[in-house]
Amino acid sequence: MSNALYPIFLKLENLSLLIIGGGKIALEKLESVLGNSPETSITLVAKEIIPEVRSLQNRFSNITLYERAYHDHDFDDTDLAIVAVNDIVLAGEIREKAHQKNVLVNIADKPELCDFYLGSIVKKGSLKIAISTNGKSPTIAKRLRETFTETIPDEMDHVLDNMQNIRQQLKGDFNYKVQELNKITTQYLSDGTASTLKPDREIEKLIHITKIAQRRSNIYLAIIGIMLFFGIFGLVVYQFNLSGDIQYFLNKDGHIFYWMLFAGFMAEIVAGSMGMGYGVICTTILLLLNVPPPVVSASIHSAESFTTAAGGFSHYKLGNVNKKMVWVLFPLAIAGSIIGALTLSHYGEHYAHIVKPIIACYTLYLGLNILKNAFKDKKRNQPRTKRRTNLRVLGFVGGFIDSFAGGGWGPLVTGTLIKEGRIPRYVVGSSTVAKFLLTITSAVTFIFTIGIHHWNIVLGLLLGGVFTAPFSAMLTSKLPTKKMFAVVGVVVILMSLVTIVKSLFL
Repeated sequence: MSNALYPIFLKLENLSLLIIGGGKIALEKLESVLGNSPETSITLVAKEIIPEVRSLQNRFSNITLYERAYHDHDFDDTDLAIVAVNDIVLAGEIREKAHQKNVLVNIADKPELCDFYLGSIVKKGSLKIAISTNGKSPTIAKRLRETFTETIPDEMDHVLDNMQNIRQQLKGDFNYKVQELNKITTQYLSDGTASTLKPDREIEKLIHITKIAQRRSNIYLAIIGIMLFFGIFGLVVYQFNLSGDIQYFLNKDGHIFYWMLFAGFMAEIVAGSMGMGYGVICTTILLLLNVPPPVVSASIHSAESFTTAAGGFSHYKLGNVNKKMVWVLFPLAIAGSIIGALTLSHYGEHYAHIVKPIIACYTLYLGLNILKNAFKDKKRNQPRTKRRTNLRVLGFVGGFIDSFAGGGWGPLVTGTLIKEGRIPRYVVGSSTVAKFLLTITSAVTFIFTIGIHHWNIVLGLLLGGVFTAPFSAMLTSKLPTKKMFAVVGVVVILMSLVTIVKSLFL
């Protein structure tokens, strides 16, 4: 016989609930109700009430306790009743009295006496799923609840908010709205259900989503930046006759400004193709040019303050940001970035011969990982990781490494969260916003510790990345991702090895 129960969701906070019983079973039922409808008006009657139940009354003023035997008039002004007593005969009597008052009853552990069941409930923000086994096995229902809770992504509530906004903006009749919403949800399921995708396909989806968001932000920023820059720049040069000073600025430090234009352009191509790697490329090139490690990190974070701001804003407008994830990640990420910047500022200049090869070894490691991704077997179906990383620890370590080594937040933090099976679009969006916050913090810390004397490097990186962004975005869309991984990995490895050799043996 099939399950003939009809599931409904009650606005229990608009009803009154009577619980008869004050032991552990009553406590379990009470906690279930309060966990889902915490403002429900509850009256609990029992000859003996355990301390755990009394402690709930201290937290919830809507609970009224009576330590006595139940009376028939307890069913007056009651909409639903839950009976949690050990005496089956007494439970039957209570059920009869309740029915005389037209009150529906749930008898704990006695399915045949119940008018309704309390199912196992899965909660993910606004999403709620009730599971029923027709009273046959509450244990199975509990196990299914645990499975669904683990499988359904934490970002589901943000998806529901986005769908609500889209539904409210749709114009047309009912059939048109249904068709449009079906298209959108089908696209979401194909793009965002990370548990059914192979890890390699998840990365491909991440790259695709990142390209779209980054391309939009880069184009907007490039257009605005070009107009403002050339307008203000031309006005200032004309008014103050700065052509000679500009020539000196462009040629100082061995024409490093032009090298930084090239570095910014290359880094933008890599970031547009892979969704990460801007800091790795810039750090590798700057170390190869014998720039002191503190100036390396300070320059990169100063330039990235603008690019990450544009990317983070774009992701936020596209609805790709999980605010809860950002709030967990960024406080310790900021702490890590400050510690990393202070450590690099203190040791980076006086012990450059030690710090530089350490950072180069780290970029070498990142280059090997990039190269490994290029030759990863896409046909191998790897199981989804069940263990979740501690986001606070991950944020702290990522912030420290990014600030100390000039980059690494993307490969470490974004890569780790993607491998855990989280929805790629929310990982990228949330990680980008957190990255912006720690980048600002790191840049400000370097300004206070080593001062501002690297504007030719910062401006070169910024102009190389921002002004060439539309071209690099179009170029990366035509380049094969696998070959890009291979080329970038080899270049990073070779430049890191050269830096290590020069630091240790020259």
